[in-house]
Amino acid sequence: MSAQHTKPDWNALAPYAGRWVAVVRERVAGVGWTEEEARQAAKRSRPKEEPQVMFVPAVEDFDEDGQPA
Repeated sequence: MSAQHTKPDWNALAPYAGRWVAVVRERVAGVGWTEEEARQAAKRSRPKEEPQVMFVPAVEDFDEDGQPA
């Protein structure tokens, strides 16, 4: 993972609920049903960069900060 991490915008990631996403430069670079699938998809599109991989929970409610409730 890169040294620079920002809080994800969970509302923007809502279409990926229930899946793993790999983010590079604050943009989704890969998506998968497993962490490794998402990482590999990101590496295919951005091979020189290390993605931040996270699971997007299937949560309908978000708090005022846009974080899953």
